[in-house]
Amino acid sequence: MMRILPAALLATLPFAAPALAQQDVVTYDADAVTACLSAATDDGQRWACIGQASDGCMAAPGGASTVGMTQCLGHERADWDRLLNDNYAKLVAQTKDSDAGNAQPVLPALQAMQRDWIAFRDASCTFAALQFQGGTAAGPAGESCLLQLTGEQALRLGSSLGDTP
Repeated sequence: MMRILPAALLATLPFAAPALAQQDVVTYDADAVTACLSAATDDGQRWACIGQASDGCMAAPGGASTVGMTQCLGHERADWDRLLNDNYAKLVAQTKDSDAGNAQPVLPALQAMQRDWIAFRDASCTFAALQFQGGTAAGPAGESCLLQLTGEQALRLGSSLGDTP
């Protein structure tokens, strides 16, 4: 009976590894992006906010591993993605309002631009990750690309609103 128990435990390890890999090994400051943007007084400072939260996360315990870097970058990317989606929704609403009297509506161009940007982002970041041919740096490279491009687009859309960010 004692010999069966360790074998049974060993048999479960392949299933435990993916669950463990999904758990955060890092501490991420969920308010860092908002705080940076709130303190920024111009576009240059706002653009400099991209990457700061993940840099701080990667400097903390657990953040220097490949998994840690990928998680830190992914958390910050999610923050910028929320801002991008908020800015896009506001811009769509603003554009619908202004399109009411326009001979040539702007909304279709905005929607096409965003669809094309998504295709550009995805292709660019796939290329960035493939440079490492499946090596351990592929994950952080892909996430870093997604973070950078998402942050930039969030700020561009915010600028189109006339808002900051």
